[in-house]
Amino acid sequence: MQISVISGSPKGEKSVTFQYVRFLEQAFPDHTFTVVHAGRDIRAIEEREEVWRGLLATVEDCDGVLWATPVYVMLVPAQLKRFIELVGERNAAEAFSGKYAACLTTSIRFFDHTAHAYLHGVCDDLGMLYTGFCSAHMEDLRNEAFQEQFILFFSDFLEAIIEQRPVQRVFPPLPAASACCALKTSPAAVDTRGRRVVILHDAEPGSDQEAMVRHLAACYAGPVQVAHVRDAGMKGGCLGCCRCAFENTCIYDDGFRAFWNEYVVPADILVMAGTVRDRFFSAAWKQFFDRSFSNGHVPAFEGKQIAYLVEGPLGHLPNLREVLTGLATMEGANLAGIVTDESDRIDAALHTLAERSVRLSERGYIAPATFPAVAGHKIFRDEIWGGMRAIFKADDRYYRQHGLYDFPTRDYPKRIVTRATSLAMSIPAFRRDVVEKMPAYMVRPLEKAIETSTVLAKRRAK
Repeated sequence: MQISVISGSPKGEKSVTFQYVRFLEQAFPDHTFTVVHAGRDIRAIEEREEVWRGLLATVEDCDGVLWATPVYVMLVPAQLKRFIELVGERNAAEAFSGKYAACLTTSIRFFDHTAHAYLHGVCDDLGMLYTGFCSAHMEDLRNEAFQEQFILFFSDFLEAIIEQRPVQRVFPPLPAASACCALKTSPAAVDTRGRRVVILHDAEPGSDQEAMVRHLAACYAGPVQVAHVRDAGMKGGCLGCCRCAFENTCIYDDGFRAFWNEYVVPADILVMAGTVRDRFFSAAWKQFFDRSFSNGHVPAFEGKQIAYLVEGPLGHLPNLREVLTGLATMEGANLAGIVTDESDRIDAALHTLAERSVRLSERGYIAPATFPAVAGHKIFRDEIWGGMRAIFKADDRYYRQHGLYDFPTRDYPKRIVTRATSLAMSIPAFRRDVVEKMPAYMVRPLEKAIETSTVLAKRRAK
């Protein structure tokens, strides 16, 4: 069979992901693999008609499509995102329709599930028959047990094609764009109380996004900085070269770092406005997020209030909402809110967002982390300590300075108590007593915390 591999890595054949493709080529020599380096060759694909037509011919002639890509900032790289946008812009979905598809990603398994959901949704929108995914750690190929499972994954994909296996659509079609929103005059502007408000956007003239950005800016009484992400002057997307790992300095010599330092770093309230393109924000926004990787694994939004303005059907895109939420919470910020153009009370929602963002910023509120942020921290902590710190020097310094190497094995008093309790639990009488009194044991430290709380004492004294 003819398999078309759409490679999302900007590093092409030198990428980690491509080595997994090479493994499949050798494991299945009776099948032909034709690789489209969408990530590496995105400029040529955009600008040269013969490259674009050759690419489509490759897809049209194949029996199945394997999307093979690294995970960059919770999704596919901006270069592959742009390729997917081009398929829509140039009405080329017919070349993909009816093709069986599978997805291979390489990462440290941080938010890989959102990248898979995105690609699955794209395949459904293109009329493809999505059979499943393989999520590989960057070093899994060194493990022969994984190699066996990897072969089984691809064998299942081939069998689906041979059997013409029926595949049901999982992600419903997105609704058509609604009419432009009508925004009324906003109520009295909100005093920013000295908080610095920044709104970043990629709005097209006359769009709902432009109207929402303009209206929200007017909701704040203090000065508001508004900037288009194209003003960053980015020469290209993240190359995955990891040269930023030593000193958080990107290999690109363009305007991104100056833009970041001017707008993002000093912001107390950072609003990011975008329009849904396929099932995410634009490739320009994705490029902005990817380029922020030059900050390493240091929480770049720490202490800020983050908000989003969304033009498009966010209510039908829980995966996009999860990524937007994760971008805030994983970076140590608080998600102040998201406003979309899906309702008829947008003006009221924007004013409420302005009020809430200022109030939360003034109070210094950061919501407690939930599972994605807690689990994400532990993944980064273990990966950096376990081997990445040899290269990611800046991350290692930051993690050491801020106590982020918080391994439970280093809490020696707790380990001693746990060990002693474990030994005592081998005594039947002690174990029966503990089981009987377990609820009381669990709440006793919390009851003591309430009794001795200086925070509560201060509130009572007011």
